[in-house]
Amino acid sequence: MKFKQILILLLFSLVFLVPSVTAQNITLRSRLDPLPGKNAYSDIYAEGNIAVLGTYCKDSIGCTGDPNQLQGGLIFDISNPNNPVLASRYHPSPNQQMLEALVKNKIGYFGSGTGGGVHVVNLNDPYNPVLITIINATNGGGYNTIHEILIEGNFLYETDSRTPVIKVINISNPASPVFVRNITTGDSRFIHAVHIAGGRLFCSGWGGTTEIYDISNVGTQQPPLIGTVNSGSNSHSSWTSEDGKYLYNARELFNGDLRVYDIQNPANPVLVKTINADSLGINAICPHNPVVKGNLLYVAWYQAGLQVFDISNPANPVRIGQFDTYPEAFAPSEENFGNDAWDVFCGYMDLKETIARTNAIPSNYGGNWSVFPFLGEDKVILGDLTYGFYIVDVSKVRNTVLNKVADFDGDKRTDVSQFRPSNGVWYIENSSNSSNNAIQFGTNGDVRAPADYDGDGKVDIAVYRPTEGLWYVLASTEGFKVYQFGLSTDVPVPADYDGDGTSDVAVFRPSTGIWYIQQSNQGFSAIKWGVNGDKPQVGDFDADGKSDLTVFRPSTGIWYTYPSTTSIMRAVQFGVASDIPTVGDFDGDKFADVAVFRPSNGTWYVLRTANNSFFAAQFGVSGDIPTAGDYDGDGKTDFAVFRPSSTLWYVYNTGSSSVRVVPFGIEGDMPAPSSFGQ
Repeated sequence: MKFKQILILLLFSLVFLVPSVTAQNITLRSRLDPLPGKNAYSDIYAEGNIAVLGTYCKDSIGCTGDPNQLQGGLIFDISNPNNPVLASRYHPSPNQQMLEALVKNKIGYFGSGTGGGVHVVNLNDPYNPVLITIINATNGGGYNTIHEILIEGNFLYETDSRTPVIKVINISNPASPVFVRNITTGDSRFIHAVHIAGGRLFCSGWGGTTEIYDISNVGTQQPPLIGTVNSGSNSHSSWTSEDGKYLYNARELFNGDLRVYDIQNPANPVLVKTINADSLGINAICPHNPVVKGNLLYVAWYQAGLQVFDISNPANPVRIGQFDTYPEAFAPSEENFGNDAWDVFCGYMDLKETIARTNAIPSNYGGNWSVFPFLGEDKVILGDLTYGFYIVDVSKVRNTVLNKVADFDGDKRTDVSQFRPSNGVWYIENSSNSSNNAIQFGTNGDVRAPADYDGDGKVDIAVYRPTEGLWYVLASTEGFKVYQFGLSTDVPVPADYDGDGTSDVAVFRPSTGIWYIQQSNQGFSAIKWGVNGDKPQVGDFDADGKSDLTVFRPSTGIWYTYPSTTSIMRAVQFGVASDIPTVGDFDGDKFADVAVFRPSNGTWYVLRTANNSFFAAQFGVSGDIPTAGDYDGDGKTDFAVFRPSSTLWYVYNTGSSSVRVVPFGIEGDMPAPSSFGQ
C-alpha cells in the first residue's frame, strides 16, 4: 500500500491554542466532602496519619449573617489514603471560621478568621480533639483575627491580612505561648502570607512588595531586612526553590499570574518569567498557593485545580501535569439556552457568542485553594474551596501516559484484536509476544466496550448488552464483573472521567444528548453535551488524565469538546458527513487530536490539538475500517485499517516509518481498536 503525505487546506470555524503538557499521570486516590455547599473549605496541612482542613463557611463567602454557618476545623484520619475518614470536627462555641489549620507534633493550630485567635488543640487522638489553649491578644500577644499562620521551629508567625505587621510567638511550650516581637514591614497595605526557607522570611504584601528578612536570630533580635521584591499588587503568597535561589510569587486578582524571580542576590531580585492562565491554556481567575517539594512546583490554581511544574531548571517552570478538583463548568447552563441547550451550536453566530462568554476568565473565586505535598508524591493532599478534601497520587507525573487503546497485555502497544459477533469470541494477537488468544465473552448483538476497568494498565475485554442494559466485564486483575447501567438505545463510552486511572462505565443517550457516567471514584453524573445524531468520542483533549466529553456532528462536520480541566470549550469544523471520526494522539504530545478517515479517498485528516495545525495522509481504501492505535509503543497514534474484503490489517508504524500487514480475522469481525465513536 502506498503511503504519502498530502498538504491540504481545510476550513474550520474556531481555533484555540493550548500549550503543551509533556506528561500527565496524576490519579485520584480519594475525596471527602463533609460539608456540601459552596465556599466551605480553606487551607490544608498534614502530619503522619493526621490531616487538618480549615473552613471558610458553608453558604456565604463572607460568613456574614447566621453564625451557624461557621464550621470550625476538620480533622481527618489518613492512615488509609484510599479511604480517609473524617475523624472529628473541632467546633468550639461560639462557632468559628477556622481559615487556617496546621498540625505539628500531633498538636493542631486552628486560626480563626472571626476573632477567635489561634486554638491550640491536642490531636493525639484525632477522634477526640482537646483544647489546650487559645493564643490571642491577651494570651501570647497574638492577633484575634487570623488569616495565615506558619510554624518554624519553636515560633508561630501570624498575619491578619489587615496590617503590615507579622506577629512572632514562642510556642516551645504550646500551652504557654510567649510573645516575642512584631515584624513591621514596609508594605503599603498588609501582609497576606509568609514563607520561611533557609533562615529567611518572605512576606507577601498586598501593596505590591515581598520583603525578605533574615530571621536567624528572631528569638533574640529584630530581623534585618535584606531585600525587597517588587512582586506586584495583590501578592498573595510565595515559595522558594529548595536551593533558595528562586522565588515563585502568586498574585490573587482577576487574571492574576505566577511570577518567577531570581533572588540569588536578595538586594537585587530579577523577574525571569511570568505564567498566567492564557499561557497555560486554562480558565481560572488566578493562582492561589504555590508550594515546592524537590524539583516539583505545585500550584493550587483555583478553578483549574492543581497545576504541577517541573523546576529542574528553577528559572523556567514547565507544566507536566494538572488535576481538576473543581468539576463545575463554565459552559452555558440549561437556563441560558432553553430546553435544547447545546443545539445552539448549529448556528455559527450563536456559537461564536457562546464561545466568547464561555472563555471569559471567571471573576469569582472557586476551586483548588491549597496543596500539601510533604507526605510523598503518592499522597499529595488538596483542599478545594467547594469540593473539599482530596488525596492524589503524583508519583507518575513524569511518566509517559499508558496506551489505553486495545492494549490487552499492558505493554503500551495496541494489539491487533477483534470481536466476532457470530460466536461471541474475542481474538487477540498479543504485541508483547506475538501469541494469539481466543476468549469467548459475549453474544451476537453485544456492543464492544473494552477499557481498563480495574486500573492495572491492561485493557479488559468487555461488552455492553443493549437488550438488558448490562455491562459484562472480564477484568484482567479483578475478574468477572456485571454492571446495570443504560438503556437499549444508549451508546457505551467507557473512559477514565475522574482521573483515578480506572475506566468508568458511561453511556451517551442520543435521544437526549445526555452523557451518564458512573465514576469509579467520584460517583454518578449526568451531563447534557450533544444532540441526536451526534457521534460521541473518547479522548483526553486537555492532557489532564481525564477523558473529556466530545461529540462529532456529521450534519455540520463540527466537533464539540468540553475539557474537564481547562473548561475552555472547543468547537472546530473538521470533516464532512461521510467521514468516520476517530480520536488519537497522533503527534505524541499527550493531547488527544481530532481526526477523520474519509472512505471515498482513503485519506486520514488530523487536526493537532496543541497548535491547530493539520496534516493528511492517504492510508486505506473505501470499505476499510479505521483502527487507529499506538501499535509500536512510541507514544504516537498510528494510522491503521482493517480490510474486511481481504481480512488484512494494515498498520503504519510512525516509530519506524514502516507498514505492517497482518492477516487476522474474517469478514464480519469487529476490530477492538475501533470500538467507540464510529
